Amino acid sequence: MENEIKSIHEKNRFKEMGFIKFWFFSTLFFLTFPLSIIFCLVFFGLYETKQFVTVLVKDYIQTMFIIFILCLSIITFIIYYVVSLFN
Repeated sequence: MENEIKSIHEKNRFKEMGFIKFWFFSTLFFLTFPLSIIFCLVFFGLYETKQFVTVLVKDYIQTMFIIFILCLSIITFIIYYVVSLFN
């Protein structure tokens, strides 16, 4: 019985959301930030709010990493292209 309770609490429903649904929730969360954290604490509870914020931070870090790699690739391509024009 105790193992079932632990598995229920360890399951993060925010990780299992689809892309569009999670995008909607995260956008709504960031647009109404001061109120949204209070809303999450009141209606979701401390544990689910912690899970949601953890997933948001991981998503934000992943997005910043992808943007960094993309910008680095574009800058590298432009530099090699410009250098090849002067040879």
